[in-house]
Amino acid sequence: MSQTSMIRRWRFSILIGSGVLAAAALIYFSNARVNSQKTQGAIGNRDVYRDGKVDPASVAATPGTAPVAMQAILDSKEFKTLAKNEAFQSLLSSQGFQQLAKDSAFVQMLSDASFVQMAQNQAFSQLISNNLFRQALGKQELGKQELGKQELGKQELGKQELGKHDLGKQELGKQELGKQELGKQELGKQELGKQELGKQELGKQELGRQELGKQELGKQELGKMDSNFASLQQNSQFQQLANNAAFNSLLRNRAFHQMARNDAFVSLVSTGSFQSLIRNQAFQSLISQSSFQNALLSGSAANLSSGLTHR
Repeated sequence: MSQTSMIRRWRFSILIGSGVLAAAALIYFSNARVNSQKTQGAIGNRDVYRDGKVDPASVAATPGTAPVAMQAILDSKEFKTLAKNEAFQSLLSSQGFQQLAKDSAFVQMLSDASFVQMAQNQAFSQLISNNLFRQALGKQELGKQELGKQELGKQELGKQELGKHDLGKQELGKQELGKQELGKQELGKQELGKQELGKQELGKQELGRQELGKQELGKQELGKMDSNFASLQQNSQFQQLANNAAFNSLLRNRAFHQMARNDAFVSLVSTGSFQSLIRNQAFQSLISQSSFQNALLSGSAANLSSGLTHR
């Protein structure tokens, strides 16, 4: 048999054998890859993603930087105008002012037009330091509380009286209706109409009594005010201010009554630096801003003072 014939005879056998070897090799390497993944586990094969962006909230604030609200105040034109004012610097750094600034009554006074006007008055600054004046304010406040209790008592009695009248009329109406039950429904309606008119009339009378009562309480309050300040009738400062509308407005202001009995407030008002500032338009504009008022009430006066030193 020739060599060519022999090759042709074994050609298919060789091809089949080569295919079997190739398949065996493929199966072997596939098993080896699977075993490698099982050995590493889920953690070893996980994909790791890294985000190039940084969340600002996760980064700590730079030391020395002010919060947004505080920075807005520091950047305001009023604050910048006052930053070099020695009286303003002294006020913010004062521990007395920093403590008072946490009191809503004090902040209310700073922006009160009557107080702003009176704080510039020398007679007022002297009078507010007078112990007799401060005692008179205390008596006046107690008098207001007592009058308030009396007013509530009168209103309560009035309500009870109306209730008794109402119940009495209802009972009479029921009795009358019972008597007229047979054939007298029309008379019953008329009687009910009279009762309703009677209630309205009583209501008007009661409102009239309450109004008269308020007027009487007002007169009593004025009378007590005069009696409370009787000891100051000969005081020259009081005499100068007695007919001043702004002064009399303060005498009716509960926040002023509260602060006038505070030694730190009286001491602050009498200082030259405060009287100088209260005349300053930039200061008046700044103190009227709600953001500045909120900063004071939250105890940030010291932080504002520190802001001055970095300018």
